[in-house]
Amino acid sequence: MKLDGKVSLVTACGRGIGKEVALTLAREGSSVVINSFSDENTEALAKEIEGLGVKVVAVAGDVTSSRVILKMVAAAIDAFGKIDIVVNNVGGGSASDVDDKDNPLADVEAIWDGTYAMSLKAPVLMCEAVMPHLIEQKSGKIINMSSMAGRPGMPHVDLVPLSASYHSTKAGLIRYTQVLADQLGRHNINVNAICPGIIYTDGWREISEEMVKHHPRYKGEDPREWFIGVGEGRYLGEGLPHTPMRREQTTADIAEAVLFLASDAAANITGQTLNVDGGMVKD
Repeated sequence: MKLDGKVSLVTACGRGIGKEVALTLAREGSSVVINSFSDENTEALAKEIEGLGVKVVAVAGDVTSSRVILKMVAAAIDAFGKIDIVVNNVGGGSASDVDDKDNPLADVEAIWDGTYAMSLKAPVLMCEAVMPHLIEQKSGKIINMSSMAGRPGMPHVDLVPLSASYHSTKAGLIRYTQVLADQLGRHNINVNAICPGIIYTDGWREISEEMVKHHPRYKGEDPREWFIGVGEGRYLGEGLPHTPMRREQTTADIAEAVLFLASDAAANITGQTLNVDGGMVKD
């Protein structure tokens, strides 16, 4: 087991990528402190992890709140006495239907505030909360979940929901990761980021299908195939370009990348951004 004796803290893991990450770390022997917005999802995942014979602590709540973040960190220290691995999986955006005739910027402000809170503020607050513990023990792995949307080579930027705010905050998370790696390297703490490609999780389906159907290039194709681009032609429905690997990406692809960066095999890797997108982005 690669992570025997380790303690991992994973945010936003009620479903999708985060859930797969938490289960993968648990299967490799790590005790896990988990979180999601949903009480039901958090408890369901806790039971699944317990079924693996691994210790787990569940803390439901909105991790854009500093109080919830501090609660997670305190729960980890209380239960296990340490934190070894932190996976900041929370991210996303916030749509807005604000209609304020007196403030034409109200809608834009709400979108940017919501996206910033999820995609940048929450990971920053978590890193700040865990840093004293990691510095004291002179070891630790921080893995921030960015996105290919944060990379300059992302094709068809208009196909990513909440495009400007999401791209910008995910790019900010990459730069924050680099700065933090410089600051924490002397304490034997690795800080890296992962940029997943498009993975058709429940969250993506809920957002993307309606978005694709209203896109000017959409011509009635299957929204799922149109969006992830794994068909035979150069473009499927003139949607996203095909990746060189020509295969649909999965949550397991991302979880395995997290496992690598969390393991001793990545001891000399820090300040890096790993694209796990089948080759879609080359930068």
